Amino acid sequence: MGTRKAKNIVWGLCLAAMASVVFTGCSKKDDPAPANKITIKYTVTATGVTAEDDVEIWANAGNHDASQYGASVWKINGADQGNADDVNVDETKFLGATKTYVFETVKSFDFGSLSVAVSNREGAPIIVSYKAEINGTVQTNAQNISVAAGTRHDKQFTYKGQ
Repeated sequence: MGTRKAKNIVWGLCLAAMASVVFTGCSKKDDPAPANKITIKYTVTATGVTAEDDVEIWANAGNHDASQYGASVWKINGADQGNADDVNVDETKFLGATKTYVFETVKSFDFGSLSVAVSNREGAPIIVSYKAEINGTVQTNAQNISVAAGTRHDKQFTYKGQ
């Protein structure tokens, strides 16, 4: 009789322990708060670029759940870029009349990045300016950076919802 009573007590304690683990393990307090979404606008200007130079401007935006795929992500100078989460312009774009490119997200995202890489192979300086506006507030503002012949300017920035 004593063994049966001991088994029932142990069994009851095990059930109580499992119930407490289940209820405390599923607490909403442990769940991470969802990130605030951000809208992104990058403005990049480069003058003095020649065909021999290397200029790469990359913009990226996304969501932690990859929900950006299958819908428009970026506009460049007002033109929709489709569902590409990474878009870029290179030196060939700066050879014509257009010297400024505006990258804008078409909706809000969890995070984004901007990469500016300018190599002046030879000749006159390349003058570069870039600005990042996150939710309408300027976060990065680099004006009139002179990249002399034989030098390089590389910067990467990341932005995320707070």
